[in-house]
Amino acid sequence: MTAPMPKNESLTDQVSLPEQLPDAVGESVWIEVIQRMDTIYADLVHHQVELEEKNTALEQTYRQLQQTHEELKNTQQQLVQAEKMASLGRLVAGVAHELNNPISFILGNTHALAGYNRRLQTFFSGLEKLADPRVEELRRHSRIDRLLNDLDPLVEGSMEGAQRVGDIVDSLLRFTNPQPRQIAQFDICRLAHTATQWVLRAARNKPAVHFDMPESLNFYGYEGPVHQILVNLVHNAVDASENVDAPALWLTLQRQPQQLLISVRDNGAGIDPEHLNTIFDPFFTTKQSGKGTGLGLYISYLLATEQCGGQLRADNHIDGGAVFELTLPLNQQPLNQQPLNQQSLNRQGGECDRQQ
Repeated sequence: MTAPMPKNESLTDQVSLPEQLPDAVGESVWIEVIQRMDTIYADLVHHQVELEEKNTALEQTYRQLQQTHEELKNTQQQLVQAEKMASLGRLVAGVAHELNNPISFILGNTHALAGYNRRLQTFFSGLEKLADPRVEELRRHSRIDRLLNDLDPLVEGSMEGAQRVGDIVDSLLRFTNPQPRQIAQFDICRLAHTATQWVLRAARNKPAVHFDMPESLNFYGYEGPVHQILVNLVHNAVDASENVDAPALWLTLQRQPQQLLISVRDNGAGIDPEHLNTIFDPFFTTKQSGKGTGLGLYISYLLATEQCGGQLRADNHIDGGAVFELTLPLNQQPLNQQPLNQQSLNRQGGECDRQQ
């Protein structure tokens, strides 16, 4: 290795000439050689400076090229995702239309069944007043009272389930035939509790649920899509913690500068890192055959991004399990309305932490 050339010295400054030279001719030749060497040295210093500048420019160009490459990769992924969504949108539209008619029949028949149930209740109440021993014996033998008691929750659950399926079909149809969206005010904390209770009602292994959010918070947004997203996320979390000894869920609401962050976390096995990039793809599922369609998270992602103007992300929590984060913009407000109450947004949620 050679030491770098000093940029502010000439070669003449570095070379010491002898005090005495043999003769005048030798002196002139020696001086000429030194001057030429000095010129060559100056050229070398100049070229070294140019080389350093070009190296700096090359490094900057490389960094710009690398950044452009990353942007192109992201754009490509977005284009592929958009094409998937477009293709699945057409498929989902067809499925939704096919489901719409039978769901309408089921919902209509369930309403009729509810009316028949009320008439049966009235009829058997009238028979009871006759005090006929034969009627009483037949009633006990056929367990009519038990049947009548079961009819109310069965009919109510069937109606609620059919209505939810109808809402999902309507949401699927809105993907392919979007209508003007209406922003309305609703209590987003109450909505989170309602969505959770709706899922837990049908869960076989009910987990402990912890809420970390205000008791009540009015929010301007799209109530139907947000409710469906939360139902899907809670349902997914319940399934993920099904095989845990002490299953638990955490629902948290946090205020950020321009958005609300709602997180749903479970204490299940978490998400395989190689699945994090495909978990919102249509028909992607890690559940056993017959236990999942792979459309729940896909639909939730579309609702969050396309209808609510927000974002939905998935990750593994540092304490174990998976966490899904739904962000909703705060600036979606009808005209002539006041902004969200900042004090209510900043309230701590420890007071409403509870188990269901």
